[in-house]
This record gives sequence, structure tokens and C-alpha cells, in this order.
Amino acid sequence: MIHKILIILSLVILTASAANPQDAGKSAPLFSGKTSAGETVNLADYRGKVLILDFWASWCKPCKEEFPFLVDFYSRNSDSVFSILAVNIDNESGNVNKFLAGLGKEVPFKVILDPESKIPSQYNIDAMPTVFVIDKKGLVRYVHIGFKSEDREKYKNEVDKLLSEQ
Repeated sequence: MIHKILIILSLVILTASAANPQDAGKSAPLFSGKTSAGETVNLADYRGKVLILDFWASWCKPCKEEFPFLVDFYSRNSDSVFSILAVNIDNESGNVNKFLAGLGKEVPFKVILDPESKIPSQYNIDAMPTVFVIDKKGLVRYVHIGFKSEDREKYKNEVDKLLSEQ
């Protein structure tokens, strides 16, 4: 019992802290991946935009709150030089499709399927969701792990700040 409590406590502490803060200021590792429709997406194509790069999974409880927020956030900010790219690590594409269908609205940004977690390994991802906020030059500026309601305002402020930069 104590072992289980320690594991849960470790996960709570892990999800409450910033992931890889040393990555802030470094170039985001480039990658390409495929969507469920077979479309190839390259991170390099997002250069010149502020980007939220979201790593998520359908089984992740915080992702169930975060992902609908990202859909709405994108819709409210799509006029600007801003985008979201989501990388899903589910082993079963059916779970991804079920999750997305359960949103009740179309996802307006690209979702890459990466069941072998090749892309997250480039970013040293340990927990879901993990978000990298990347500036127009391709530099990681903010890193978040986990998701809480108060993170909504952080994302908005960070994206607004990066959009206002030359």
C-alpha cells in the first residue's frame, strides 16, 4: 500500500513541475510524422509561427481536460501567426479516433500518430501531457508538464507574449 502511495505521489510531483526547463532557449528538435490520413507533417513547416507542441494520449486524465481547451484556444487564435501540433502516443489508433470523436467537434490542427513514441523520445518526455511553447524562430520558450485549469491563462499569456515579439 505504501509503495502505491509513493508511486502516486511521485506522479503528482512530476506532473506539477516543469519538464526539462533546461530546454527553454534551445532549438526544438526537428521531426516529421504522419497523421491518421497518412499526411506527412514536418516541424520545420511551422517555422515563422508561434507553436504549441502538445504530446498527449487518450488514456491520460489531464489530457482529457487539456485537449478540448487546445481545440478552443486554437479556434480563438487562428487569425494570428499561431498553430498547434499534437503528437499522440497511443498504441491503438482506434483509441485516438474514439477520443477525438468524443470531443463533438472537429480538431482544427494536425494530430500526428506516433505509437512507437519516437518523437517524444527526442524531447525526453516522461509524462502526459507535455507541452512545448515554441517561438517563431523555432526556439523552445516554455515547457509544461501536466495540465490544470489555471494553465489556461499561462498558455494564453505565453502565446500572446511570443506573438508580440518581432
